[in-house]
Amino acid sequence: MNMTRTQSNNGIPARPTAFSLIELLTVISIIGLLAALGVGMAGVAKRKGTEASVRAERDQIVTAIESYHADFNQYPPDNNNGQLNLNAAMNPLFYELVGCVSSNQGQYYQPADRLDLISSTTLNNAFHTQGILNSAVAPDRPKFYFHNLKEKQHATVTLNNGSMVELLRVSAVDWPAGQTALSPLNGLVNGASLGINPWQYVSTKPTNNAASFDLWAQIPWGSTNRIIGNWKE
Repeated sequence: MNMTRTQSNNGIPARPTAFSLIELLTVISIIGLLAALGVGMAGVAKRKGTEASVRAERDQIVTAIESYHADFNQYPPDNNNGQLNLNAAMNPLFYELVGCVSSNQGQYYQPADRLDLISSTTLNNAFHTQGILNSAVAPDRPKFYFHNLKEKQHATVTLNNGSMVELLRVSAVDWPAGQTALSPLNGLVNGASLGINPWQYVSTKPTNNAASFDLWAQIPWGSTNRIIGNWKE
């Protein structure tokens, strides 16, 4: 690169008025590095924000479960078929924490603040239970533990046999479409329901909290899954 030099009044050549090629490349490299760092930090900030939202939601569910325990002297049932063959993702937490109204001689259960009906056969197929402990015969109403429940915090999933049940879901993170084979619901629900990321729950001999229950969510980040649970991380 040509550089233009000027001469000062005392005859001494002045400094070049243009940047050299090396100087320009150095500046461009620094700008590129700063831009890359900014993008990386934005990604980290987004991830931290998502994890904070999941933890807040976890704490909300934990509070509801502990209130349930105070009234029933037991934690909500999980998906236990009597042989400890548990599927933590397919659990009746929604029905137990929201409460159900039984009708038709106890054969159907209706969540207290919804119109959906679920048969005892569907309950057994989905959760290995014949009924909901937190229920009341109409016109009485059951206890409601999940205050400020938002619409995106639960979802209807369709089982492989066509039955539909309601699950608590991780509202901040859906399950990625490209990772459905790794979904906690894989093999249990039809393809349209695999984008739902369920809260997973075990109260029968939990691994991390032996005296209470395990509640956790899987947060997929690229090729890895981050576990956020109600135990010390």
